[in-house]
Amino acid sequence: MADLNGRVTIITGAGSGIGRSLVKAFVEAGARVFAVDMSGERLAETAEAVGAPEALATHVADVSDKGPIEAMLAAAAERFGPVEVICNNAGILDRMMPPDEISDDLWDRVLAVNLTGPFLVTRAALPGMIERGGGIFVNTCSIASFLGGRGGVAYTATKHGILGLTRAVAATYGDKGIRCNGIAPGSVKTNIAAGSEPSAAGWALRQKGLATRPPQADPDDIAPTAVFLASDEARYVNGACLVVDAGWSAY
Repeated sequence: MADLNGRVTIITGAGSGIGRSLVKAFVEAGARVFAVDMSGERLAETAEAVGAPEALATHVADVSDKGPIEAMLAAAAERFGPVEVICNNAGILDRMMPPDEISDDLWDRVLAVNLTGPFLVTRAALPGMIERGGGIFVNTCSIASFLGGRGGVAYTATKHGILGLTRAVAATYGDKGIRCNGIAPGSVKTNIAAGSEPSAAGWALRQKGLATRPPQADPDDIAPTAVFLASDEARYVNGACLVVDAGWSAY
Protein backbone atom coordinates (compact mmCIF):
# COMPACT_ATOMS: atom_id res chain seq x y z
CA MET A 1 0.00 0.00 0.00
CA ALA A 2 1.15 3.55 -0.73
CA ASP A 3 2.71 5.57 2.08
CA LEU A 4 0.73 8.63 3.20
CA ASN A 5 3.42 9.68 5.67
CA GLY A 6 1.34 11.55 8.24
CA ARG A 7 -0.87 13.43 5.78
CA VAL A 8 -3.77 15.12 7.53
CA THR A 9 -6.91 13.75 5.90
CA ILE A 10 -10.60 14.52 6.30
CA ILE A 11 -12.94 11.68 5.32
CA THR A 12 -16.68 12.40 5.19
CA GLY A 13 -19.33 9.73 5.47
CA ALA A 14 -16.86 7.91 7.71
CA GLY A 15 -19.38 6.15 9.92
CA SER A 16 -20.00 3.09 7.77
CA GLY A 17 -19.46 1.33 4.46
CA ILE A 18 -16.81 2.70 2.14
CA GLY A 19 -16.14 5.58 4.52
CA ARG A 20 -15.19 3.27 7.38
CA SER A 21 -12.92 1.28 5.07
CA LEU A 22 -11.32 4.51 3.89
CA VAL A 23 -10.57 5.49 7.47
CA LYS A 24 -9.00 2.12 8.17
CA ALA A 25 -6.92 2.10 4.97
CA PHE A 26 -5.69 5.69 5.37
CA VAL A 27 -4.66 5.12 8.99
CA GLU A 28 -2.83 1.93 8.00
CA ALA A 29 -1.05 3.90 5.26
CA GLY A 30 0.23 6.41 7.82
CA ALA A 31 -2.29 9.26 7.50
CA ARG A 32 -3.74 11.19 10.40
CA VAL A 33 -7.47 10.97 9.82
CA PHE A 34 -10.25 13.32 10.87
CA ALA A 35 -13.37 11.19 10.36
CA VAL A 36 -16.66 13.03 9.81
CA ASP A 37 -20.22 11.71 9.82
CA MET A 38 -23.71 12.82 10.80
CA SER A 39 -23.93 10.04 13.38
CA GLY A 40 -21.79 10.07 16.49
CA GLU A 41 -22.79 6.49 17.17
CA ARG A 42 -21.53 5.29 13.81
CA LEU A 43 -18.32 7.26 14.25
CA ALA A 44 -17.75 5.58 17.60
CA GLU A 45 -18.11 2.21 15.89
CA THR A 46 -15.59 3.28 13.25
CA ALA A 47 -13.12 4.42 15.89
CA GLU A 48 -13.50 1.14 17.77
CA ALA A 49 -13.04 -0.89 14.58
CA VAL A 50 -9.96 1.04 13.48
CA GLY A 51 -8.23 1.68 16.80
CA ALA A 52 -5.10 3.88 16.58
CA PRO A 53 -6.49 6.82 18.61
CA GLU A 54 -3.27 8.77 18.10
CA ALA A 55 -3.96 8.88 14.36
CA LEU A 56 -7.75 9.19 14.35
CA ALA A 57 -10.21 11.82 15.54
CA THR A 58 -13.96 11.92 14.94
CA HIS A 59 -16.27 14.85 14.33
CA VAL A 60 -20.06 14.99 13.95
CA ALA A 61 -21.25 17.26 11.12
CA ASP A 62 -23.70 17.39 8.22
CA VAL A 63 -21.54 18.47 5.30
CA SER A 64 -24.58 19.38 3.23
CA ASP A 65 -25.00 22.38 5.58
CA LYS A 66 -22.34 25.02 4.95
CA GLY A 67 -22.58 26.29 8.52
CA PRO A 68 -20.48 23.55 10.20
CA ILE A 69 -17.87 23.19 7.44
CA GLU A 70 -15.49 25.96 8.51
CA ALA A 71 -15.66 24.63 12.08
CA MET A 72 -14.88 21.14 10.79
CA LEU A 73 -11.77 22.35 8.94
CA ALA A 74 -10.65 24.37 11.95
CA ALA A 75 -11.13 21.43 14.30
CA ALA A 76 -9.14 19.14 12.01
CA ALA A 77 -6.30 21.66 11.80
CA GLU A 78 -6.29 22.16 15.56
CA ARG A 79 -6.05 18.43 16.17
CA PHE A 80 -3.55 17.39 13.49
CA GLY A 81 -2.39 20.46 11.53
CA PRO A 82 -3.35 21.89 8.12
CA VAL A 83 -5.57 19.63 6.07
CA GLU A 84 -3.73 18.11 3.12
CA VAL A 85 -6.22 15.54 1.80
CA ILE A 86 -10.01 15.52 1.65
CA CYS A 87 -12.07 12.47 0.73
CA ASN A 88 -15.55 13.66 -0.19
CA ASN A 89 -17.27 10.35 0.44
CA ALA A 90 -20.61 11.10 2.15
CA GLY A 91 -23.55 9.99 0.04
CA ILE A 92 -27.09 8.66 0.09
CA LEU A 93 -29.34 6.77 -2.33
CA ASP A 94 -32.68 7.85 -3.78
CA ARG A 95 -34.69 4.60 -3.62
CA MET A 96 -33.94 4.23 -7.35
CA MET A 97 -36.78 6.63 -8.11
CA PRO A 98 -37.36 7.44 -11.80
CA PRO A 99 -37.96 11.06 -12.85
CA ASP A 100 -41.76 10.79 -12.90
CA GLU A 101 -41.98 9.39 -9.35
CA ILE A 102 -39.38 11.21 -7.26
CA SER A 103 -40.57 13.86 -4.82
CA ASP A 104 -39.13 17.36 -4.54
CA ASP A 105 -37.96 16.64 -0.98
CA LEU A 106 -36.06 13.49 -1.94
CA TRP A 107 -34.49 15.17 -4.98
CA ASP A 108 -33.36 18.12 -2.84
CA ARG A 109 -31.91 15.93 -0.09
CA VAL A 110 -29.93 13.69 -2.44
CA LEU A 111 -28.48 16.70 -4.25
CA ALA A 112 -27.64 18.37 -0.94
CA VAL A 113 -25.68 15.40 0.42
CA ASN A 114 -24.15 13.95 -2.75
CA LEU A 115 -23.22 17.08 -4.69
CA THR A 116 -23.70 20.30 -2.74
CA GLY A 117 -21.86 18.85 0.26
CA PRO A 118 -18.68 17.95 -1.66
CA PHE A 119 -18.78 21.35 -3.36
CA LEU A 120 -19.11 23.21 -0.05
CA VAL A 121 -16.27 21.25 1.55
CA THR A 122 -14.06 21.73 -1.50
CA ARG A 123 -14.75 25.45 -1.72
CA ALA A 124 -13.99 25.94 1.96
CA ALA A 125 -10.73 23.96 1.81
CA LEU A 126 -9.32 25.48 -1.39
CA PRO A 127 -8.03 28.81 -0.03
CA GLY A 128 -5.83 27.14 2.58
CA MET A 129 -4.54 24.59 0.10
CA ILE A 130 -3.73 27.30 -2.45
CA GLU A 131 -1.92 29.33 0.20
CA ARG A 132 0.16 26.31 1.23
CA GLY A 133 0.96 25.39 -2.35
CA GLY A 134 -1.03 22.18 -2.76
CA GLY A 135 -3.63 19.69 -1.63
CA ILE A 136 -5.45 16.56 -2.69
CA PHE A 137 -9.13 15.74 -3.15
CA VAL A 138 -10.44 12.21 -3.66
CA ASN A 139 -14.15 12.17 -4.47
CA THR A 140 -16.37 9.11 -4.29
CA CYS A 141 -18.05 8.98 -7.67
CA SER A 142 -19.74 5.83 -8.99
CA ILE A 143 -20.20 3.87 -12.17
CA ALA A 144 -23.45 5.88 -12.14
CA SER A 145 -21.18 8.83 -13.01
CA PHE A 146 -20.94 7.31 -16.50
CA LEU A 147 -24.16 5.30 -16.89
CA GLY A 148 -27.85 6.15 -16.81
CA GLY A 149 -29.39 3.03 -15.33
CA ARG A 150 -27.49 2.21 -12.14
CA GLY A 151 -29.53 4.34 -9.75
CA GLY A 152 -32.52 6.63 -9.57
CA VAL A 153 -32.61 9.99 -11.30
CA ALA A 154 -31.30 12.03 -8.37
CA TYR A 155 -28.46 9.67 -7.51
CA THR A 156 -27.43 9.40 -11.15
CA ALA A 157 -27.54 13.16 -11.64
CA THR A 158 -25.43 13.79 -8.54
CA LYS A 159 -22.84 11.21 -9.48
CA HIS A 160 -22.54 12.71 -12.95
CA GLY A 161 -22.25 16.05 -11.17
CA ILE A 162 -19.48 15.05 -8.79
CA LEU A 163 -17.47 13.75 -11.74
CA GLY A 164 -17.86 17.19 -13.30
CA LEU A 165 -16.84 18.84 -10.03
CA THR A 166 -13.77 16.59 -9.89
CA ARG A 167 -12.66 17.53 -13.38
CA ALA A 168 -13.41 21.24 -12.90
CA VAL A 169 -11.31 21.45 -9.73
CA ALA A 170 -8.45 19.58 -11.40
CA ALA A 171 -8.52 21.82 -14.45
CA THR A 172 -8.81 25.04 -12.45
CA TYR A 173 -6.27 24.44 -9.69
CA GLY A 174 -3.79 21.93 -11.08
CA ASP A 175 -1.23 24.67 -11.63
CA LYS A 176 -1.48 25.54 -7.94
CA GLY A 177 -0.37 22.09 -6.81
CA ILE A 178 -3.87 20.75 -6.21
CA ARG A 179 -4.92 17.33 -7.48
CA CYS A 180 -8.55 16.23 -7.62
CA ASN A 181 -9.51 12.69 -8.64
CA GLY A 182 -12.38 10.30 -8.15
CA ILE A 183 -13.03 6.66 -7.49
CA ALA A 184 -16.00 4.99 -9.15
CA PRO A 185 -17.16 1.87 -7.32
CA GLY A 186 -19.69 -0.50 -8.79
CA SER A 187 -22.06 -2.41 -6.54
CA VAL A 188 -20.70 -2.51 -2.97
CA LYS A 189 -21.99 -4.27 0.15
CA THR A 190 -22.85 -1.33 2.42
CA ASN A 191 -25.84 -0.23 4.48
CA ILE A 192 -26.43 2.93 2.42
CA ALA A 193 -29.91 1.69 1.49
CA ALA A 194 -30.88 0.64 5.03
CA GLY A 195 -34.36 1.82 5.95
CA SER A 196 -35.47 2.61 2.42
CA GLU A 197 -37.35 0.53 -0.11
CA PRO A 198 -36.52 0.94 -3.81
CA SER A 199 -39.19 1.72 -6.35
CA ALA A 200 -40.58 -1.24 -8.28
CA ALA A 201 -39.10 0.00 -11.57
CA GLY A 202 -35.69 0.66 -10.02
CA TRP A 203 -35.56 -2.70 -8.28
CA ALA A 204 -36.49 -4.59 -11.46
CA LEU A 205 -33.70 -2.85 -13.36
CA ARG A 206 -31.18 -3.60 -10.61
CA GLN A 207 -32.13 -7.28 -10.41
CA LYS A 208 -31.76 -7.61 -14.17
CA GLY A 209 -28.23 -6.22 -13.87
CA LEU A 210 -27.28 -8.33 -10.85
CA ALA A 211 -28.14 -11.50 -12.74
CA THR A 212 -25.32 -11.03 -15.24
CA ARG A 213 -22.64 -9.02 -13.45
CA PRO A 214 -19.75 -9.76 -11.05
CA PRO A 215 -20.40 -10.18 -7.30
CA GLN A 216 -20.73 -7.11 -5.11
CA ALA A 217 -17.50 -5.69 -3.72
CA ASP A 218 -16.58 -5.39 -0.09
CA PRO A 219 -15.82 -1.79 0.97
CA ASP A 220 -12.25 -2.90 1.73
CA ASP A 221 -11.86 -3.66 -1.99
CA ILE A 222 -12.44 0.02 -2.80
CA ALA A 223 -10.32 1.87 -0.24
CA PRO A 224 -6.80 1.06 -1.56
CA THR A 225 -7.50 2.93 -4.79
CA ALA A 226 -8.32 6.06 -2.81
CA VAL A 227 -5.10 5.66 -0.81
CA PHE A 228 -3.16 5.45 -4.07
CA LEU A 229 -4.76 8.65 -5.38
CA ALA A 230 -3.88 10.46 -2.14
CA SER A 231 -0.25 9.37 -2.32
CA ASP A 232 2.81 10.65 -4.15
CA GLU A 233 2.63 7.57 -6.36
CA ALA A 234 -0.32 9.30 -8.07
CA ARG A 235 1.49 12.64 -8.35
CA TYR A 236 0.85 12.73 -12.11
CA VAL A 237 -2.81 11.72 -11.86
CA ASN A 238 -5.23 14.66 -11.91
CA GLY A 239 -8.81 14.93 -13.12
CA ALA A 240 -9.16 11.15 -13.37
CA CYS A 241 -11.89 8.87 -12.10
CA LEU A 242 -10.69 5.33 -11.51
CA VAL A 243 -13.36 2.66 -11.94
CA VAL A 244 -13.22 -0.02 -9.23
CA ASP A 245 -16.00 -2.43 -10.15
CA ALA A 246 -14.53 -5.82 -11.19
CA GLY A 247 -15.71 -5.12 -14.72
CA TRP A 248 -19.29 -4.33 -13.66
CA SER A 249 -19.59 -1.44 -16.11
CA ALA A 250 -18.00 -3.45 -18.93
CA TYR A 251 -21.09 -5.65 -19.26
